[in-house]
Order: sequence, then structure tokens, then C-alpha cells
Amino acid sequence: MKHTYAILREVDCQIDPVKASQILSRFIRLSRAEVQQALHDRPGMLAWDMSEDDAREAAKGLILAGMPCRVVREDHLTRVPSLPRNTIRSATLEEEYLVFRSLEWEGHLRWENIRLLDIVQEVTAATEMVNDVPGHLGSDPRSNRRKVRRTKIDVSVFLEIVCAEPLLRMRIDRAQFRYKSTGLKMHTSRELNFRALCIAINMRCPDALMGPGFRWISKGNNSHHASGNTRKKFENFATWLLTVEA
Repeated sequence: MKHTYAILREVDCQIDPVKASQILSRFIRLSRAEVQQALHDRPGMLAWDMSEDDAREAAKGLILAGMPCRVVREDHLTRVPSLPRNTIRSATLEEEYLVFRSLEWEGHLRWENIRLLDIVQEVTAATEMVNDVPGHLGSDPRSNRRKVRRTKIDVSVFLEIVCAEPLLRMRIDRAQFRYKSTGLKMHTSRELNFRALCIAINMRCPDALMGPGFRWISKGNNSHHASGNTRKKFENFATWLLTVEA
């Protein structure tokens, strides 16, 4: 069986997108501009689906350019589990366990088994037809029944929880979680309750690693403000982290 390989940056490596794109574009069938753009969504795994020779030659070029990295056979990657079908709807924070419930299943998880916490944003845009309003910019003052297109942007925010033993991925939806179930003090807004829940979970598993989205809100940023930490970026980062920290 023919194996494929991936290039992962080392933990202490800072990627220079311009230099890295010049090196990698020769091996992954993308232009330099395309590679440079793609690297914004690749915080850990830089390239994959490569032959062993190409991966090692590209990695050598990155290392010589001051970007330490390693080559890993793809079937040796510890991949972040697939997106769970159901988010956690309620949870109890017990002394030794996180007891969680979704629409279809429930269980408990020891705090020390939580490996990674991160906050992920999913942005969707939908176009709808609405009545134009006279007096608005671009409206027809002679009629209030003309249809115009309006784009609605929706931002969903999730707390991602990745566990090591067993390897498991769970999600808490900021908008759908029942915060009263935790027994924590309730606040005046969903944002404050979500932030308090994230802090409470993090305090109970201090050895868990924080992803970039979690660091974003830990600095006081609102979880709805654009952090740039998409699901695609999170899954790349989590797979990288689980592999290099194994």
C-alpha cells in the first residue's frame, strides 16, 4: 500500500507565509499566492497528501529557511474526531467529572482527560428578498413594495472540547446550551454565562491546552467578535497538536 505524508510545524516554529509558500508551491500543485492564502487556515499541518520524497525535500527546505518541521505518515496522525452530530445541551460540573447531556446521549468525563479547549466560530450568509423601504438609500420613493436582496450574516459560537482517553470531541453551542444546569451563578446575558462556563471548565482541567480561539476570549474579547478561528482552522490545529504532543 502506498502511503502519503504530511508536514507538521514544530511547536516552537513560527511560519513565514511568504518564505513557506515559495518552498511548498513546488510540491503541492498550488501557486505561491494560493499557498500563502492557504497557510492562514493551516496553523499546524502545513501540507499533506504528499509522497515521502516530496515531503522530506519540502521539509528540508523549510528547516533550512528557519522553520523547524517534521514529516509524519498520514496514517500515524492523531486526527481530531469528526464533528459530533449533537451538541451538549446541559452539563453538571462535579468534583471529578463533567457530566454532560445531549438530545440523544449522556455520559461523564474525568476532568484530567480533557486535552484541548477552543472556541470556534462558524459564519453563514443567507440572501433573502425583502420589501424595500421608501427613504432608504437605493429605495424607490414611489413604491414600498419593490423586492430587494438582503444578505443576513449569522455567527454561531462553539466551545470545542477534545478528550484524550478516550479520544472524543464534544461541542457546546453558545446559543443552545442550558446554563442553569451547571449550577453556576447566572449572569444577565448569554455572553457572560458562556464566558463563565468556559472559565469554570478551564479551572477544573488546568493541564488542558488552550487553542487560539480560547485565548482570544481569555483576553476579554466578546466571543461573537471576529476571531478568525474557523472550524477548518481548529481541526487542522487540533490534529497537529494531538500528534506532536502525543
